[in-house]
Amino acid sequence: MLKSFCVAFLLLLAFSCKKDNDPTPVHYRYYEVGMHRNSEEPGWKWQDTTFVVAVADSNTTLIAEINAQLQLPIAQRNKFVTGTLVAGDGGYNRNVSHRFKWHLKEDDWNLVQATIELSDGLPYTDVDVNNSYWMEKVKRFSPWSSYIKKEITP
Repeated sequence: MLKSFCVAFLLLLAFSCKKDNDPTPVHYRYYEVGMHRNSEEPGWKWQDTTFVVAVADSNTTLIAEINAQLQLPIAQRNKFVTGTLVAGDGGYNRNVSHRFKWHLKEDDWNLVQATIELSDGLPYTDVDVNNSYWMEKVKRFSPWSSYIKKEITP
């Protein structure tokens, strides 16, 4: 009897313990990225005017840098987005009704003042239209004319 009780107690104890390996959910903040260039320029489509990026709440360094840019007038926002391309819209990367075929990896993008020209381009005309080339060959997106436009709720 005591043996059965001990086995039952140990089983109950084992199944009632809190699992420490449960991942903590990550919360994101979302930002609309605009373009300094004139959308009336030849070759531009309306889908090229904005896209959306996400950053984890825990990335306080990047959030502080974003907030510093948002305090400036748009013409003075001199840092642009650069990051690793990931397939799919991530559930948030869109421009009005257009959902992009890609998004920037949430934990692998930042704001810079210079990158190589190879990864410069437009969100729709270049990355969406030539998606396999960008995903397989370029693998990064660094639109030189981009800037953080505003924080949004997707």
